[in-house]
Amino acid sequence: MSKHSKALESRSSFDSESEAGPSAPNDAPPPTFQESVENDAAAFKTQFACIEIRPSDRIRLINFREDDISAVHQVVRTTWSRGIDRVRPFGESREMKLYGTPWSYRSNGDDDARRLLLRIIECLHDIGWILQSAFDITKNSSSRDNLVFRKQDPAPSPCDWIAVSFDSNDKLKIIGSPPPELVTRLLLAFGVEIQRHEATTDRIKIKFWGHPWTPSGQDTVTTSLKLLSLLEVLEICGFTLYGTIGARHDDDTASADVMVCQRQKDWILGAPILHR
Repeated sequence: MSKHSKALESRSSFDSESEAGPSAPNDAPPPTFQESVENDAAAFKTQFACIEIRPSDRIRLINFREDDISAVHQVVRTTWSRGIDRVRPFGESREMKLYGTPWSYRSNGDDDARRLLLRIIECLHDIGWILQSAFDITKNSSSRDNLVFRKQDPAPSPCDWIAVSFDSNDKLKIIGSPPPELVTRLLLAFGVEIQRHEATTDRIKIKFWGHPWTPSGQDTVTTSLKLLSLLEVLEICGFTLYGTIGARHDDDTASADVMVCQRQKDWILGAPILHR
């Protein structure tokens, strides 16, 4: 075959392929922008779950996996000394009914109930459920904040945990495992404002002069300054605010929010503080 014939044959083959369109592997058009976004969203979808604290004795776990529910059940069983009455499906949730009334209003608070919440929050944190927010979306006269969690993978490093409450008209309590240096710093910060205090390995209790939690007039500013001083002391000792939890009660009484604080395990004075 002459060179001229080969050239004509090659050109004819090229023209035939062009008219037929692209070969089979390229028949599918590329994804649209919307399809790409939807695929990426599915791959990186954030998981949320929720805990309802229902008056006066129930915990409802919503949108958690079975192994997460089992972990929380174990924490409740070992932390709440009065025990679990029953566990049952409730709508699309899993409900635990406790013996006793941990969520009922008490002017001096319920340290055991707060310790239970603290241990549940710690348990979920250690398996990758991070407290996103705590808020009440109902208008019921008796309700507590819903605790909304976001799934994080991998789970964050373990932490030390404390809960800070403002009880009666004049008491500050810190439960969990408050370190000795926290007691020392609090006494230095508040000095003559303190009427008396108690400190054990699992609780600090401070009674102030006056009624700082029911202030009026310019005393409201003094109470706010007291809060800022408290946050400064907590941070000096390595603790950062993780979240707050509030409640309303049947007689329209409201409890002051409880502050949940965390500190990296093995934190030492002068080390950086990791805020979430």
